[in-house]
Amino acid sequence: MLTVEEAKKLLFNQILKSDIFEIAIESAFGNVLAEDIYSPIDLPLFDQSSVDGYALTFDKIEEYTKFEIIEEIKAGDSTTIRLKPGQCVRIFTGAMVPQTANLIVMQEFVNANEGFITLGHDFKPGNYLRKKGTQIQKGELAVSKDTFLNPGVIGFISSLGISKLKIYKKPIVSLIVTGNEIIKPGNKLEMGQIYESNSFALQAALRQQQIEALHVLNARDTREDLDNQLSLALKDSEVILLTGGISVGDYDLVYDALKDAGADTIFYKVAQRPGKPLWAGRLGKKMIFALPGNPASVMVCFYEYVYPTLRMMRGFANPHLQTVHLNPAKEINDPGERASFLRAKITEENVTPLEKQDSGMMMSFASGNALIYVPIDKKYIAKDEIVEVHLLPFEG
Repeated sequence: MLTVEEAKKLLFNQILKSDIFEIAIESAFGNVLAEDIYSPIDLPLFDQSSVDGYALTFDKIEEYTKFEIIEEIKAGDSTTIRLKPGQCVRIFTGAMVPQTANLIVMQEFVNANEGFITLGHDFKPGNYLRKKGTQIQKGELAVSKDTFLNPGVIGFISSLGISKLKIYKKPIVSLIVTGNEIIKPGNKLEMGQIYESNSFALQAALRQQQIEALHVLNARDTREDLDNQLSLALKDSEVILLTGGISVGDYDLVYDALKDAGADTIFYKVAQRPGKPLWAGRLGKKMIFALPGNPASVMVCFYEYVYPTLRMMRGFANPHLQTVHLNPAKEINDPGERASFLRAKITEENVTPLEKQDSGMMMSFASGNALIYVPIDKKYIAKDEIVEVHLLPFEG
């Protein structure tokens, strides 16, 4: 059986970035840039005032007690004025500065009266003047390929006049939930049945990645139904997530169904808990994950394996859960022959492993915000030791 590290290495070495397509910049947030962006203009495009005030020429400024106001320039105005010594223009924030002006004096520091101003104190050339091309020059690299498109990046690119961007396409994902025993919430629960939660948790996790599942399918515990649902998912999807039916029981049909569909196995079964019966494979360029059926196992496997896969496909430079190292709030006893992912809660000072760690219990996911990773060879962790903690992308 593979270790966690071995399974992840096998998987992540096979991930390819998604196709590239063009998108309007107003819809680009949350994606990853798939091209280098070079500035098509100087920014600023012209010398520009950064304040409301008066533009004048610094040369021989000490010779003048008053400066004549010869014009007013607002943001958006174009000007060809050439100031002479002793002249100034009234100017506003963002407005074009006359060619010969090399100083902006804030309006708070002048006395204006009858078409003239007098200066309140000493000034230096260049004050409050944004020179042409000081932010970036035409042809200069503005934003590198593989940059995450956050609000600041989008704002900067749009200030260059660029309206369309090339990004890595979000993969099309479908879900298949297997099992005769599951029914949707809102229906009457009969003895022997359970409410289905895996598809709801996975859809929410996908929406965190701005991905809406194309198909959310339910397969009964028969090969005919499973084959039909799998065929539908494979037809249109690039990533397929199945839950349940991947263990070794009489009604665990997923492994054989995937094999018969032509999928190649990357790995099957990992020495971890929860989530030992995890299968990952591919069919051509399509990635397929057969997750266990227990809800906590599903989410651990999603965040440790599927989440980084989706982010790698989308071009993220840091696709994995963020990792920190903290002291546990209490000692951890973890007997067994498998690595563990313990649901946990991070506080200001440490991390606390939560109660109810059984693979079928989602309550600890509901109150937790992290996973403590206990390696396969670690049986006991004292309070003063450091543990590896994976931060779940949960708010709050």
